[in-house]
Amino acid sequence: MKIEKIMLTGKILASTIIMLGIVHDTATFSPLIQDDLTCLNPSALQAVIYMSLICGTSLILSGILLLTLLKSVKKLSSITLSILIIGIFLLLNGILSVVCMPDNPFAWIALILNAGIFVVTLVLHQKLKPLMLS
Repeated sequence: MKIEKIMLTGKILASTIIMLGIVHDTATFSPLIQDDLTCLNPSALQAVIYMSLICGTSLILSGILLLTLLKSVKKLSSITLSILIIGIFLLLNGILSVVCMPDNPFAWIALILNAGIFVVTLVLHQKLKPLMLS
């Protein structure tokens, strides 16, 4: 597969991951804050809100980083390791989403998107590694 097609796929997946993070952060405010989850004490509620917001924000930031780095990867092939590390982080995020929330369809969407971006980052790293050595 051509590097241009791999990068385009990566940019599309990174943009989708950003959108998923935005939806995640937005959805945090409806059930958690509006319904007030009376089953939780106030400090547990604050912890759940924090964890939910940080999860969505990590998707947004990882997607933005990937989009930024993918624009420069052909000029600076040495950044493929950084891209791969972000891909590994997102893969772990997707796996843990399904482990912790197997009944949540968004966890499965996160797993599929994050596994896809991991494959893209791994293929880019493998294809551009010979360029780094020369």
